[in-house]
Amino acid sequence: MAFSCVTRNVFSVLPLLVILTITPQSSSFSPTDKVTTKLLNQLCAKPPIDNITFCVWQTSYAITVALDLGGLVDMVLEKTRVFGNMNLSAMKELAAATTTDPYLKNTYEICVIDYELAVTAIEGAQVFARSKSYALVPQAASKALDIISSCEADLKDLKNLGAYSIRNSVFEKMCNIGNGFSNVLTS
Repeated sequence: MAFSCVTRNVFSVLPLLVILTITPQSSSFSPTDKVTTKLLNQLCAKPPIDNITFCVWQTSYAITVALDLGGLVDMVLEKTRVFGNMNLSAMKELAAATTTDPYLKNTYEICVIDYELAVTAIEGAQVFARSKSYALVPQAASKALDIISSCEADLKDLKNLGAYSIRNSVFEKMCNIGNGFSNVLTS
């Protein structure tokens, strides 16, 4: 049991360490830089984001190119918060609907707590972004990522939860992207 806890905690820190080691140390970006498709493609082509799908998703919104980088960080965090709340609602429904398997119910209830904490961390990241404290945004986004990684570890051994595992993975990627975008404003 203790080994499982240590393993889970070590593995939840690994994504943060990877992000910290691959994030560039200097940047020519400013929170007031206008978002363009070219700028999005440039940001999305670099680790830790390295996600062309995300760029397509962002450029499909007309409002994206009306924002500055500070506004983009806030928009990404807001979308992350909304998606986290959707996952939280789904977990609450699963916990309420599970009555015959106490282990399964307990696992869902733990994930409910994890999602509540993760969404709260993203809300904290939004407060930092809106107050232009971009150096604190990655810490809050990483905290959300770590918390949800714990839920993911709890769910991985359960059967028939592929959709929830995918939703957790998407939420983790969204936290990573919020983290990555705010990092370019602090370096």
